[in-house]
Amino acid sequence: MAKWEEVADGSFWELANLSQYEPYFEEGSRGLLELDLRLPVSADMARELENQLIEAGVAGVKVRTASPLLKIYFTKGFPWLAVIAAIILGLIALAILIVGWRLFRDIGVPVTSLLIIAGGICVLVLARMARVKRKPT
Repeated sequence: MAKWEEVADGSFWELANLSQYEPYFEEGSRGLLELDLRLPVSADMARELENQLIEAGVAGVKVRTASPLLKIYFTKGFPWLAVIAAIILGLIALAILIVGWRLFRDIGVPVTSLLIIAGGICVLVLARMARVKRKPT
């Protein structure tokens, strides 16, 4: 399961400046753009947005509706944030509904960290079990 860190947020008027947050993403990293909407968006509108982003060359793009949120998952590549903002603003029916937005980046926990944590938990459990067995009854 991906963990997300919020990089930026803003109102509809600041959406055009979305590309200024490019330095927060390394090449190939995953991002999530959540759009707060006034009303729910149809699945057709989400599909149209996804198709336009795919045609524009945005890598790994998926658009999901979670009323009243619209979630856009993407992978940093070329083009990306500026193109995403331009296409969103170009879809007039969608642009009218946008109240605000939040931009997240994936901060997936490295596997080695998970193994170290799991190992530490095992050691604690074994130590606790050994202590319980040693107590006289």
